[in-house]
Amino acid sequence: MRNSDFDAYSAYGEVIDNAVQAEAQNIRVQVTYDAATPQSRREPIRKICFGDDGVGMSSEVLERCLQLGYSSRYNDRTGIGRFGVGAILGAINQCQKVEVYSKEAGGEWLYTYVDLEQVFSDPPTMESIPVPIPKAIPNDLKDLVGTDRGTLVIWSKYDRQPDDGSRIVEELKVWVGRTYRHFIWKDVKFFVNGARVAAIDPLYVKTELTRFPADPKGTEFTEMTLDWPIAREDQVAGGPTTSTIRIRMSLLPAELRPGQGAGNSKAVQERYIDRNNGVSILRNGREVLYDVIPYWNGARFEEIDRWWGCEISFDAILDKAFMVKNIKRGALPMKDLKDALRDKMEPTRKTALERVRELWKQARGEEHVQTDTETVITGHEAAEKVAKDTPTPKNETSKGKNTDEEIDKFTKEWLADADEASRKKWESKFAGQPFTILDENWRGPEFMEVAHLGGSDVLKYNMRHSFFAELEAIRVAIHDGEGDDDNALRLRLLIDLLLISFAKAQAMFDPKLTMTAEQLLEQLRMNWGNYLSNYISTSKKSDDGTSA
Repeated sequence: MRNSDFDAYSAYGEVIDNAVQAEAQNIRVQVTYDAATPQSRREPIRKICFGDDGVGMSSEVLERCLQLGYSSRYNDRTGIGRFGVGAILGAINQCQKVEVYSKEAGGEWLYTYVDLEQVFSDPPTMESIPVPIPKAIPNDLKDLVGTDRGTLVIWSKYDRQPDDGSRIVEELKVWVGRTYRHFIWKDVKFFVNGARVAAIDPLYVKTELTRFPADPKGTEFTEMTLDWPIAREDQVAGGPTTSTIRIRMSLLPAELRPGQGAGNSKAVQERYIDRNNGVSILRNGREVLYDVIPYWNGARFEEIDRWWGCEISFDAILDKAFMVKNIKRGALPMKDLKDALRDKMEPTRKTALERVRELWKQARGEEHVQTDTETVITGHEAAEKVAKDTPTPKNETSKGKNTDEEIDKFTKEWLADADEASRKKWESKFAGQPFTILDENWRGPEFMEVAHLGGSDVLKYNMRHSFFAELEAIRVAIHDGEGDDDNALRLRLLIDLLLISFAKAQAMFDPKLTMTAEQLLEQLRMNWGNYLSNYISTSKKSDDGTSA
């Protein structure tokens, strides 16, 4: 169960959710980490402490709070909890020891814990969760909790650290500021390592309690609503059979998008607009998804889409329609619901994009004539230009193929739900250069796919593959000026593993095997991606000091 589908921040969020549910007004997270060493490379976390001034837990509740599947609010859809597995499951996903202190008003501090090292020792030295005992909070952590009530959760023996301690602290401020923004606006205060967390509004229409309260505000479109059926098993006798989903969309302030290329400005990055490509889905006011909706059937999201915002809010009674996981990491609306959301959103999205392009056109001058490829950006233009400017022989795989027909076929399949104008722009881009690189996401072992279109090839990178996750971590670290020497070594290691995995995939073919070129290439890509993923996994275990 340690391998549940958490990432670090969704795991932290489960503890924070409990504090919010406990009516805390001040919620504090303290991440304690050491400096990186040649042996650790990463800044190792020693412990993470979560403190609040909420109502606290009785001895009976505290004794069961570390039990999987227990919740004093199980199946309660009025708040942001419900399932009864999140906090403990999130904890053991990240660390081996969890300690909990809690105090009700007028009571005393009580303590219990779970230590997986004791559970799995031979013979086991822990076979049950200890009955809570009176125990004072450590002096150095008293400032994290209330004076008369509250809860303190301590994670230690942290053995599944995803990033440097300092990076986790900074990213946690962003994650908390966006995920709990509506609670911040209700005057719940969140702190990470002593710093008060500012709200982050993906719509950019509310600047209060953000880092930039004097910023111009975005333009909010008229709110849309969608009444959706409640699953029969979740309906209450005599109660409603539908629940209202609310869709808010906005156009970001013109001052932050004065012209094409503004997305790379410092102002945009400070406000995290460079990450604003997708939608925010809120469950009872708490964000559960901030991304492109998986398997979205609308027009493909491009970089220009960062300039509009979208917030979809639903009541937890519709958990089944949004297919919310029991750990509240992500939301995947059912197909019919996705189609209904798309139909509601796409006209406003189109209007927002038209306004963005019109402003850019004005900035370039009215006499400017827009070309088909100006709004089609992949982020890989530098490499695409190098390939275009380098003379190479014609592809053998392209012999006998009609380029226009292949491009038309590929684009219609890839952009099945896009309008004709969008498809034409991409077709123009494909036809104008020998290679186009697309960042995609799909489940599968391949780290990339190649479509040969009669001389205009399209490379699709699978951004879910660990290779690209590692590359992105290096890019961010270099951008922030952190550990350039270490990152240079990591980059060289990744390149070596890329080529080693290719050699291994190539070596796994039986020389007596007969297959078509297409079958060979498909198998090579799958093997290459699998071995690359395995080698990277081994290298990370080695870096963390664990056995491979």
